[in-house]
Amino acid sequence: MIPLAMAAVLLSTGFAAPAGPSWPVCVVRDAPIRLGVSQVGRAADGRLVTYTLRSRAMRGEQRVDVLLPERFDATGRTSYPTLYLLHGAGGNRKNWTERDQIRSVIGDLPIIVVMPDGSDQGPDGKNRNGGYTDWFGLTQGTSGPVPAWESYHVRELVPFIDQILPTQANPAGRAIAGISMGGGGAVKYAAAFPGTFGYAGSFSGSLDNAVGAGRQQNCVRGNPDEQQVVWRDNNPTDLAGNLRGTHLFVRSGTGTPGPYDSPKPPGDPAERQRWQTRLLVEAGAHQMAQHFLAALEKSGIKDVNARFLPGSHSPPYWQRDLREFVSWLEPLLRPRVSTPSPFQVSNARASFTAWGWTFAAHRKVREFSYLIVRRDALTATGSGRLDVVAPPNRRPGRRYPIKIGDRTQVVKADRHGRLAFSIDLGPSHTAQQTDFGPDATKGWSSVSVKIGTACSGGRKECTGARA
Repeated sequence: MIPLAMAAVLLSTGFAAPAGPSWPVCVVRDAPIRLGVSQVGRAADGRLVTYTLRSRAMRGEQRVDVLLPERFDATGRTSYPTLYLLHGAGGNRKNWTERDQIRSVIGDLPIIVVMPDGSDQGPDGKNRNGGYTDWFGLTQGTSGPVPAWESYHVRELVPFIDQILPTQANPAGRAIAGISMGGGGAVKYAAAFPGTFGYAGSFSGSLDNAVGAGRQQNCVRGNPDEQQVVWRDNNPTDLAGNLRGTHLFVRSGTGTPGPYDSPKPPGDPAERQRWQTRLLVEAGAHQMAQHFLAALEKSGIKDVNARFLPGSHSPPYWQRDLREFVSWLEPLLRPRVSTPSPFQVSNARASFTAWGWTFAAHRKVREFSYLIVRRDALTATGSGRLDVVAPPNRRPGRRYPIKIGDRTQVVKADRHGRLAFSIDLGPSHTAQQTDFGPDATKGWSSVSVKIGTACSGGRKECTGARA
């Protein structure tokens, strides 16, 4: 049994003690997440700028620190890649500047570094770890808005930064990394929205929430016995197959003493307990990383730089990992990252993006949509209706035949060259998904889609063209 003091430390690092017999009653989010962010404040300290934002997703104000490059070109004529850094549990955005020496690590590398908060204060005034998740709900008896950290970070903050700063607003110019809870969040964001971040790094990250050490009893994802689909939809290991085309960097200690640890247990009882806890937590992070790498291998994804050395769950190792990550990232940054073809996406969100495609699922229950996508074709498996918007790579105003299942329709590309259409996957399932094994989609509807070449003439002539 883990002592109470040790359990408290485990919770503060983002890895919890094994789950107890009960789970709190969760009051589910009762309204859709609304998006929209505006700037209400700006304060500069040299090249470190703190923005105060009003977020509709978070229903309140958020602060984000942005480190501009040395010799930053404010005219907008120079565009810069962007690195998003996510802190660990119990921390905040200032960890990167006050503890992890981000200024000296970045040096004169021409990159914009964005450091948001990922935790806040709960109604009791205590730190509340956000989990880098759109929360399932709140514990019964708790008041206040339900946090939507994922929507704030990915759907509001990324577009905001691209709007106000001269960024390279594409996967080739956008990286993300994090520590512990933030490492899991960084990889999950990259997997849940493929093609948003071309590079993702995890330092001692919580990469598999199915491991007992990752199951904190709260309402961030709900009760795993009842909401397994929510847990899997927020688990980097379950979403590993979505990461084809993303450059990956994974580091953790092994949970044995390393160069920044005492080689033997300290004599002082309190110090000995901290020493044991840091090693125990890092052993859990190492186990998670191994599960994640196995899932990547199963999906045939090999673009991962992974290394595991002796060490504990401690800042000196994360600072070393950050320096290695920046050195690894610098030569990889380039004007373009190619969209993989084919790529697969498994996602249970109501709406999501992948490599320029946009998808919106309309169904009565939460379940995964399973997609295999090529440039001019895709296969979708699920239920209900799936609305699709293809990437902006067609000729604006031209008509294109699209064969959806056994019927063909003609769609006119909008002014950006995008095609919008819907896929009928049959009646929505009425029970939430609980099977995620090899036969999970047995009996589900699968529909293939083929986009043809631009056709001339009217709608009638185009309908007869080959898709």
